[in-house]
Amino acid sequence: MDPDGIDLESRILFEADEILAVDKCPDLPTSGRSLDDQDCLQYRLIQRHGHMVWAVHQLDADTSGVNLFTTAKRLVEPLKRGMAEEGSLKSYLAVVHGEPAWDSHDCTAPIGSIRPGELGVTQEGKSARSGFQVLARAPGFAAIRAEISTGRTHQIRIHLSSLGHPLVGEEWYREEPCQLHPRQALHAERLRVEAPLPLDLRARIPGDLRELLGHLGLELRSDA
Repeated sequence: MDPDGIDLESRILFEADEILAVDKCPDLPTSGRSLDDQDCLQYRLIQRHGHMVWAVHQLDADTSGVNLFTTAKRLVEPLKRGMAEEGSLKSYLAVVHGEPAWDSHDCTAPIGSIRPGELGVTQEGKSARSGFQVLARAPGFAAIRAEISTGRTHQIRIHLSSLGHPLVGEEWYREEPCQLHPRQALHAERLRVEAPLPLDLRARIPGDLRELLGHLGLELRSDA
């Protein structure tokens, strides 16, 4: 148990062949401003191993779930390529405002800077693709599965907001910041990578999101 009360060992999802996957808790960024920044998951893993650990991809501080690392620098780029290849899967659970008129939707709106320090949908942005599927509806809210084939900064948050369904707990991409939940309701539930090593990693829905789903009356099927 670390000083912040995080039981890191219980959050290890996979550890073999110089690859490490962690069920990242919310309120903790993947990486910090420097390698000495103690307020991030990467620092804690470096302390755990006693040597450098590299983050393969980044999750927002508020986003919980599967976060991939490696203890070998030579594996960073192959793992990144593996995450982008056909057959890979990056799946998230999102709880949003509003009830979508669609059951599924493929969003390809480009993402980029719309003004200094602010990202959003813009035709001058980089290509981005997110697939959304409604899992449950309740008055004024919905639970959605998001699968992304690109990894733009804040991609899911921006795409959902552009569709009129910002995340519950969203502070940046909603005209009036949402105060219904202490963090953005987003969880990286599954990561599948085919190469350089076949991996299929899952992180259970955390307690705070289960409570939120129950509070909003959003009931997920057992097979969802």
